[in-house]
Amino acid sequence: MSAFGKAGSRLVSKYASLAFAVQSKNCSGIWRNTTSQGERLSAGVRQLRFQSTLNPIPSTARAAPVGTPPSSPPPPPRKWLRRVGYTAAALGIMYTIDKTLLASSITRNLRAVVTLSIIAADYKINFTEEHDIDALHNRVAERIYNLITTNGGLYIKIGQAIAMQAQVLPPVFQKKFAKLFDGAPQDDWPEIEKIFIQDFGVKPTDVFETINTHAIASASVAQVHKAQLKTGEWVAVKIQHPSIQKQMSWDLGAYRMIMYIYDRFVFDIPVYFTVDFTCNRLEAETNFLNEAHNGEVLRDFVEKDSNLCNKVYIPKVYDELSSKRVLTMEWIDGVSMSNREELQRRNWSAAQIMDSMVNLFAAQIFSWGVVHCDPHPGNIIIRTDPANNKKLQLVLIDHGLYIYERDEFRRQYCELWRNMFLLNDAKIKEIVMKWGVGSPDLFASAVMLRPYKGDHRNSGRSGRRRFGRSRKSTESMTPEERREAFREQEKMREHLRNFLQDTTKVPLELIFLGRNMRIVQGCNQLMGSPVNRLKILAGWASRSLATEQGLSIGERFRETFNHMKFLAIVGLSDVGFYVSRLRQIVFRQRDAGFEDLLAQQIKGVAKDKLGLEIEDGAFEG
Repeated sequence: MSAFGKAGSRLVSKYASLAFAVQSKNCSGIWRNTTSQGERLSAGVRQLRFQSTLNPIPSTARAAPVGTPPSSPPPPPRKWLRRVGYTAAALGIMYTIDKTLLASSITRNLRAVVTLSIIAADYKINFTEEHDIDALHNRVAERIYNLITTNGGLYIKIGQAIAMQAQVLPPVFQKKFAKLFDGAPQDDWPEIEKIFIQDFGVKPTDVFETINTHAIASASVAQVHKAQLKTGEWVAVKIQHPSIQKQMSWDLGAYRMIMYIYDRFVFDIPVYFTVDFTCNRLEAETNFLNEAHNGEVLRDFVEKDSNLCNKVYIPKVYDELSSKRVLTMEWIDGVSMSNREELQRRNWSAAQIMDSMVNLFAAQIFSWGVVHCDPHPGNIIIRTDPANNKKLQLVLIDHGLYIYERDEFRRQYCELWRNMFLLNDAKIKEIVMKWGVGSPDLFASAVMLRPYKGDHRNSGRSGRRRFGRSRKSTESMTPEERREAFREQEKMREHLRNFLQDTTKVPLELIFLGRNMRIVQGCNQLMGSPVNRLKILAGWASRSLATEQGLSIGERFRETFNHMKFLAIVGLSDVGFYVSRLRQIVFRQRDAGFEDLLAQQIKGVAKDKLGLEIEDGAFEG
């Protein structure tokens, strides 16, 4: 209330009390006095009303009607502006911290969460008979590929891990994810130099006579620089990308989420059981001390093998110039196996190259139990033997991704291969049932990368016939054809679930062995199928069982007898091999080799038994 209002109130109160006194006292003197005072009261009230009209009381000061709840005044606009400003400042600080301290790990993985949520919703809504399933697969493959390439770094390795299982995914995934094995962008030299200084406390120029600041190669985890030691030797210096260590835990978490969504929501195919094993391998690959150790272990095995010691070479590592993020190894001059044109120009023997390669990896898988799991052509260099210019030598590099087989699994795997050639279905079933697999014939076909017919002699014609027939796009199908295609894909998922009956029993080594086998087959196919890969692999499997340490006299006799029987039977596989070689020579059909025939047959088996459509490049890794 205003000061004027308070004064008026006091005036009214005063005159009211006087009026009350007049009424309570009955004397003429007082009456006359109060009469004049009453007149003054009336004049005072009239003056108060007149002044109130000139200066009215504000509406906020007036009493609210009875029953109306009190209302709080609306907040001033500045309060909301402050809130927006604080939020924007907080987000900006978080983004800066994420970018500078965490190498954008939070941003990258938020992008992954959003993308995967969209994908899950897309499949949940549109994977029906009425929608275009091919268009759906294309959208999803494009989104995942863009996510992986945009995030880069370890996401590329994650994509490659998914690509290892791409044969159980729609064909568009096989095409898209094959591109993830190409080179990656390189970091600027000042950033790479910091890694070297942090790990060794000195600049690269303090250690090397010269070093090329431009990387000669760059991959998802590291890039390689050529340098010369003070002592004159040329070396390859592999330095990890600065962001890898900061991003690794976040990215592996994203990989787990991707595989979980694949498993539970998108394809409903059992793949999540492989996650822990794969993450452990990927994490080990980012520690270059593990890579140095793997290379030294394999180098020791090769040097002790009289058949391979002159055909294969493993570059030596300079331990004093190697750390968790830096690996310095011997520089090798030669021709990459991926450079087919140069190999052909030099007229180097494809048969000699592939014989060394298949024998090397057969020894790793069936005898040594130490397996290089990334043998793509870019990791193999061909050169002439320094001790004999007439011979070729295979140099194996990049020893980051390895598995060490358990002895029990290695023996079982050897037995599986030998019994597949002996057509011993009972023994094959016994082994694969221990591994939680529900279809021995199909598993044997997947392991050999050729149709396994067993002793019931399946013709396999249906598979070859289906392979030769191209499937229409669902966009051009009639409604009935589209429903049939949808039912086929549902049936494929059911077959895969039945195929892996108990994922807790599946030997996880098979994940990377399968990749190794596919790449070796792809290399042999790329070179024109100059060697009988199956015979070499099976020969190593049987020989390893016959020469196993710790066998009793009776066991040794039985294994030797089985090996002799195996050699007599396996020789029959040469018939098909030499027929295909003769056809290649006579008709000059380079792409009609033994591996090409096997690839077509295995595609037919996959289509018949699982409904899978395997692309031509699926075996190239």
